[in-house]
Formats: sequence, C-alpha cells, structure tokens
Amino acid sequence: MKSQEDQPLTLVKLREHVNLTQMKLAVAVGVSITTISDWENGKAEPRLKHVRLLIEILGCSFEELCEAFDQAKQRRYHA
Repeated sequence: MKSQEDQPLTLVKLREHVNLTQMKLAVAVGVSITTISDWENGKAEPRLKHVRLLIEILGCSFEELCEAFDQAKQRRYHA
C-alpha cells in the first residue's frame, strides 16, 4: 500500500485496507485490542515478533509500517 502525499500512512489505514477491525487484528497478532489501540495512537510500539506478523498480515513493507508508527507518534506529541 502506497501512501498518498497529502494523506500520511497510518496503522489504521493499513488495517482498514485489509478490512480488519482492531479486534480481528489483535487476535491475528496475539495481543489485546488495547495494545492495537495503543499502537494506533502512538502510546506504544510493537515488539519485533509483532512487527513481522503485522507486515505479513497487513501486506505492507517494513518501511510503510515504520512510517505508520512515526505518524502515530507525531500525532500524539503534536495533539
């Protein structure tokens, strides 16, 4: 999934692109829905084992996933 210049890539967009709810992604990755929410809101970052699963499940590259987490942190600290 490529990000559009005017819209930053986010974990929510990556998740929705593959038609997953937070709950379905949480089950697939083996974490709680709260953890998914924390990742999406920049409150936490996944461990390496979860990064590998997220890339596979979301069908994105490592760089795209990093961009999504960077966007979450930026939104959190600039809100």
